[in-house]
Amino acid sequence: MQTNLLSNILKSTDGEPLFTLLSDSFISKNKDVEAFLKEKSCQSSKLYTSATYLVYNIAEQTDLLGYFTLATKMLTIRPDSLNLSQTKIIKRFVSLDLDTNTFRLPAVLLAQFGRNFSESSASIKGVELMKIAMERIERAVSLTSGKIAFLECEPNEKLVHFYESCGFRLLGNIVYSKTNKELIQMFRVI
Repeated sequence: MQTNLLSNILKSTDGEPLFTLLSDSFISKNKDVEAFLKEKSCQSSKLYTSATYLVYNIAEQTDLLGYFTLATKMLTIRPDSLNLSQTKIIKRFVSLDLDTNTFRLPAVLLAQFGRNFSESSASIKGVELMKIAMERIERAVSLTSGKIAFLECEPNEKLVHFYESCGFRLLGNIVYSKTNKELIQMFRVI
């Protein structure tokens, strides 16, 4: 199993054909996750607006097991959306902005996260993919600053439970996607 940055793959001589080979066989239960990989990840990687990591096997045939995308983003949290223990955690990293009455802190956004559900793929367990993603996030914050990772997901009970089992906690924030889908935010201290 290999994990490689999409931008590194695209720089190689046969990068575009390899990416096409990998992404063509990728099927996700979440069509937004699948569409991002196939339609937007290359452009985002080339513009350095996000970093997409591909997790794949190369044996008799190339198999994209899953992928995730990371970006740096400001996380804005209203104090009333936190419980007491969450407030204590957040106050270790940032002060309350009295002008806006919010905590604003730089964080690593787990922007996309998906495993391959194609019948032809060996796939990867979600927990294994999350472990790889968290290793990359920990490496990123150790080279820069910050101690918070967050994600935005649909308010699906099974999905929320999965992320909670991976150490993320619900925030009381609701945000809306570009397609106007309601999303909830979850965070994890690194």
